[in-house]
Amino acid sequence: MISLLSDLARALGLAVDAALLQRAAFTHLVDHPSIALAALVIPLVAGASEMLGKAYVLAAQKVGRWRIMASLMVTGLVYLLGVLVWSASAHFLLGLAGDLTVSEAALAGIIALGYAPRLLSVLTVAPYYGEFLDRALDAWTFVCVGWGFWVVIGGPLGLVIVSAAAGWLVSAAVRHYGGRLSEPLLRRLRLVTPGGGHD
Repeated sequence: MISLLSDLARALGLAVDAALLQRAAFTHLVDHPSIALAALVIPLVAGASEMLGKAYVLAAQKVGRWRIMASLMVTGLVYLLGVLVWSASAHFLLGLAGDLTVSEAALAGIIALGYAPRLLSVLTVAPYYGEFLDRALDAWTFVCVGWGFWVVIGGPLGLVIVSAAAGWLVSAAVRHYGGRLSEPLLRRLRLVTPGGGHD
């Protein structure tokens, strides 16, 4: 239990370094697979951060506390699913190219660390600059993951960019269409996710 908490604390500490594009944050994951897995908490918190930014809307609509908490968790899980899909697609592409030199856990950890800028998603609720900030955080996340791939995987720059971009597109599609497909179930459970319907 103590080692798990230590790994979580270390992963969250590395998130700041990853957002600042420091090489050591990403190379550390290759040598420490337990920290790479612990880094998966970052997209969970990032998703909850985005939903938390909408908490005032939910409070104004008199949404109950349990529904707000459940909505925070569902949004975090959607982000985590996006990371896992991104990781699987990048793993597949790198495997096809024969340049796969890192474990699946390290690859997922790199992408999870790349979500560090998304921890600021709570700020995207702002009326004037929220949409711009949301796009900027998306771009920053993509740059962090691409940089992490480049640092850890190396290889041809084109392959790194294609793997990062393809994974990001698949992840975005899963988040978008997965949200749409699950909307009837979420509505029935009376949960709210960003971009989903409110009642």
